[in-house]
Amino acid sequence: MSKLVKEYMTQELRRRYGSLDSAVWVEFIGCDGITTNQFRRSLREKQIRLEVVRNRIFRRAVAEGPLAPLAERMAGPSAILTGGESVVDIAKALEEWLPKIEGLKLKGAVLEGELLDEQTVQRLSKMPTKKELQAKIAGCIASPAARVAGAIASGGSRVAACVKTLIEKLEKGETIAATSG
Repeated sequence: MSKLVKEYMTQELRRRYGSLDSAVWVEFIGCDGITTNQFRRSLREKQIRLEVVRNRIFRRAVAEGPLAPLAERMAGPSAILTGGESVVDIAKALEEWLPKIEGLKLKGAVLEGELLDEQTVQRLSKMPTKKELQAKIAGCIASPAARVAGAIASGGSRVAACVKTLIEKLEKGETIAATSG
């Protein structure tokens, strides 16, 4: 490969990955074309991008950025996964596909500039996503208000039921005894 082509590839990778602070590194080999297409389609639906990269060119491209620790560890066939809401989304997608693709191996990740090993990335796949956490927080916030509204509504319905009973008794001509308490 000519020096000019390598420089162009380095610039393109720097443009794509230079400002990112999170990515997952996988080894992706020996997979047939149909499975590869299904895997990539599944990732695209989750706004996740998979790109096979040359280690040396990738190292040069991200040498001064947050992905540098990951690039320094890269060896052998390498692919980078980026996108989704966070690395948790990527880890969940990989957890789904790891048993299906024999040549897919999780190697490591960088999360907000911090280097993670493969076991930590696998544990990330068990964590709730950003949307799931936001839903839980919203539920916790809304729960007390819903209880208060329910208590107010139930008290009002009891009073309304008592008033309705009194009206029905008065319409029938029954006398109502007043109690003082």
